[in-house]
Amino acid sequence: MKTRIAIIGGFLGAGKTTLATRIGSELKKQDKAVAIITNDQGEVLVDTQFSKSLGFDVSEVLRGCFCCKFPDFLRSARTLVSSSRPDIILAEPVGSCTDLLATVVAPLKAIYPNEFEVAPLIIVVDSTRLLSDAVASETPGDYLRKHQIEEGEIVVISKTDMIPHERLEEMREIIHRINPTATIVPYSSISGTGLAEIVQSVSSDRTSSNRPIEIDYDVYAAAEAELGWYNGRYEVVLPNKRDTYDIAMRILRELSSKYETDDVAHVKLMLVSESNALKVSLVCQNVNIDGVKGSRYGSGKCYLTINARVISSPDRLRIAVREAVASSLTHFDLREESIEDDSFSPSRPRPTYKMG
Repeated sequence: MKTRIAIIGGFLGAGKTTLATRIGSELKKQDKAVAIITNDQGEVLVDTQFSKSLGFDVSEVLRGCFCCKFPDFLRSARTLVSSSRPDIILAEPVGSCTDLLATVVAPLKAIYPNEFEVAPLIIVVDSTRLLSDAVASETPGDYLRKHQIEEGEIVVISKTDMIPHERLEEMREIIHRINPTATIVPYSSISGTGLAEIVQSVSSDRTSSNRPIEIDYDVYAAAEAELGWYNGRYEVVLPNKRDTYDIAMRILRELSSKYETDDVAHVKLMLVSESNALKVSLVCQNVNIDGVKGSRYGSGKCYLTINARVISSPDRLRIAVREAVASSLTHFDLREESIEDDSFSPSRPRPTYKMG
């Protein structure tokens, strides 16, 4: 029996992980077995910890995008099939990844048709950034986001609760100009609007049928190189009960103050203590609470994981994050017991397969 794979790509900070876990939770209610593949250019993923905390079987593809690590992607999918026999695997590529039709969907369909069937490619775009980011193609980042929209078979407009209705209609027109054949689904993680339609597309018999869209890999590489990437894991001891929400918010505020608003593409932070877990994220200056397990108060040994993607040199970003964490912890009379981190710029994308 084939395992169905649904790829959920799109903008950095658009809410892909939250959407994937919501889809998975709804599918579980339908008695579907669901697993998740997460992805990052580095290691130590907030998304993996978050998905596992919600009870999903998770596998990772690290140190590169799905497009450049297809053997790792295939290995992850097969491992999940062997371990938990999911009906559906939800695969979330890193937000700077595109050309997925050519480098992931087409190889799965051409080489492994007896193992997997591929749902229509879902691309999530951030409604709060779409008008400014996705129309022009003057910068490498704009070009990448536009290509993501072009290859989407289902384009999800996220965070619609944060924009007026007239802007939503304008966004529909923008997306249709870029991709006339896309199915457009407005979605709000707050109200749940659009979720049922997205879940139905993931669980239906419809499969990916679009042909790949040509892309300039020189511009694609430049878009990825614009960002500094930081992944860090800090160990902290929380005496008594401490408000982990206040700690997380202070760290994000400290970090965002060190950069221009539009330079902060996405920062994800997860605090896991002996008594609770909290995930929050920052896009530009907008903070979202993505999930809370237990209360907001934590105690005992606590692990703080940070994934930051910022227009910055890697060295400057590493210093900025470390300073933000140290000063925030000091404010609460806390300190790091240990730090493991890395900061870098992604190398040029080199796909394992690229099929037309």
